[in-house]
Amino acid sequence: MAKRTQIHRRTFLRGAGGVALSLPLLECTAADAAIETPKRLLSLYVGHGFALNGEWSWYPTLVEGQMHFGKSMEAFTPLANRITVMQGLEHPQCVSAGGHSTADSFLTGSNPAAAVKSPSFDQIAAVAHGHKTRYPSLVLGNEGGLGGEGRSNTLSYNQFGRGIPATNNLRGLYDAMFNSDPALQKEQHNRLSRDQRRVDRVLDSYRDIKRQLGRDDSRKLEHYMQALRDVEKNIERLETWMDKPKPQVSTDGLTLDATVQDPATFIRTMYSLIYLAFKTDSTRYVSYMLQSMNSSAWDNIPIQLGLGGTHHILAHNAVQGGGHLVKLGKYDKFQADLLAEFITKLADTSEADGTMLDNTIVLYGSSNSQTHINTDYPLMLVGGENLGLRHGAVHDFGKKAPPLSNLYLTLLNALNVPATQFSDSSGTISQILR
Repeated sequence: MAKRTQIHRRTFLRGAGGVALSLPLLECTAADAAIETPKRLLSLYVGHGFALNGEWSWYPTLVEGQMHFGKSMEAFTPLANRITVMQGLEHPQCVSAGGHSTADSFLTGSNPAAAVKSPSFDQIAAVAHGHKTRYPSLVLGNEGGLGGEGRSNTLSYNQFGRGIPATNNLRGLYDAMFNSDPALQKEQHNRLSRDQRRVDRVLDSYRDIKRQLGRDDSRKLEHYMQALRDVEKNIERLETWMDKPKPQVSTDGLTLDATVQDPATFIRTMYSLIYLAFKTDSTRYVSYMLQSMNSSAWDNIPIQLGLGGTHHILAHNAVQGGGHLVKLGKYDKFQADLLAEFITKLADTSEADGTMLDNTIVLYGSSNSQTHINTDYPLMLVGGENLGLRHGAVHDFGKKAPPLSNLYLTLLNALNVPATQFSDSSGTISQILR
C-alpha cells in the first residue's frame, strides 16, 4: 500500500474575497469516509424584485404567529412550517452598485466593480465536498452563458471571482448526467483528450515564457496559470468518472427540447433534472438563475403570459401600485407555482432520516427590494431541517441587520463546510438554527 502523507485536518486555505476554509476530508486525511446522507444546496434568483405590497405581496403576513401567503405565493401555504422568510438583509458592498448589477453579487457579496471579488458561496461548498459526486456543482440559468459584468446571466463565481457560465441546454444536461450511449461516451472521452492536449501545450509554453518575465508580469501570469491548472484537475476528475457507470433514470416527464416559447415546460424540466441530479447524488450544489436583469427572450415571458409588458417594465411600474402591482404579482405566481411543485416533490421523496427536502436547503430571492433598489432583499429558505435549520418564522432584521454574507456563512456551516469567514461576514445568524 502506498504511503499516505498526513495533513492536519485544520490546515486552512485562504482565497480571494476573505474566505477562510479548512481543507476538505481528502484521501490523505482519512482512509475511509463513512457513508453519509448528502447535504444539498439549491440557490434560486429572480432579478428586478417581486411585488411586495397588497394582496399580491411576495411576503407572507403573520396571523397568531402563523405565516399566511397572499395570492402570488399561495402555492407555498402547505409548506409554511418548512419556510423561513427574511427581511432587512443585504450586501453592504452593493447598496451603491448599478441598478442592473447586483445579480453578479447575489451569492458573492462583492461589488461587481471591486478589484478583488469573493467566490460565490455555492462554489465554496463545491470546493469542500464536490469531489464526492460526478459534478461538483451545476450552474444553470434560463438565459445561459455569462452575460456581461454587471449584467450577469450566472449566479456562480469561482475562486478568483470569475463567472462560471450557466447552462440552459436541457438535453446536454441530461446527456452529461444520465446518457450512457457508447457513441456519446466516446465523443466525451475524445473531447476530454483534446482539451488535455491543449492544456499541455499551454503549460509547455508557460515554462518557456516564465523565464523571460519580470516579477510583476510573472505574478499576473501565475494567476492565469492557476486557473488553467484547475481546468487540468477538472479534466482529470472527469476522466476518472468516465469509468464509472452513469445512473439510469427514466425520461418520463422530461421535455428536453423545451424552449423559451414554452417557459413553464422549460422550467419544469430544469427542476426535474435538478431533482434527478440530487436523487442520484450526481451533484449536491446547484445555482439556477430564473430571471436575469438583461433584456432577452426570457424578459418577455410576462408578455407571453398576457401581462402586457416585459418583466423589467412590470417591476418598474409596480411601485405605482394598482394594476401594475397585480401584473407583477401574477408573474411572481408563475414562478412560485413551479417552484412549490418542485419543493413538494422533494418533500414527498423519502430519504435516510426523513425526506430529500430535510437534507436540502433551498434559497429563493432577489437582490432588489424594488427595481434597482439594492437594499432589504426579499429572501426565503425552505427545507434543510436535518442540517439544523428552524422554520415557520418571518425574521425582520431591521436597521441593525447583519450583512447577508452572515446568512451564507451560516448555511455553509450547516452544509458541513468548515468556513470561518465568507466575503464580508461578521458572524453567523443563530435565529434560523435549532
